[in-house]
Amino acid sequence: MPQVKYLKSGEIAEDSIQKTVIHWTRFHPVLKNIVIHIPNEGKRSPQYGRNLKAMGLMPGVWDLLVACGRHGYIGAWIELKSAEGRLSPYQIAFGKHMEQQNYYTAVCYSIDDAIKKIEWYYNGD
Repeated sequence: MPQVKYLKSGEIAEDSIQKTVIHWTRFHPVLKNIVIHIPNEGKRSPQYGRNLKAMGLMPGVWDLLVACGRHGYIGAWIELKSAEGRLSPYQIAFGKHMEQQNYYTAVCYSIDDAIKKIEWYYNGD
């Protein structure tokens, strides 16, 4: 199990939520292969940042992609936030664009919420 980091408020940090959710998917025979993270965050040198942008890096891309169609959607994008986290304007726009392309989108503020949304999306439960 990944080590859980807490914010000063006592809430679980966003990266800990994500690591725990990914850890959970690794025990599922299919989800372990179709729930992916596209690294889009972090500090970079200006030169490396320009190179990544030239290769397709975009601000606001959500945390997890569930790469399979279900419930009439072509896939799912999941954005993970700590309990007090807020979407950036880029993240709001990305979510709207993905909905227009027929992706299921969900913003989750806890480990349990994310797992429930992924389970519903994949299993329909």
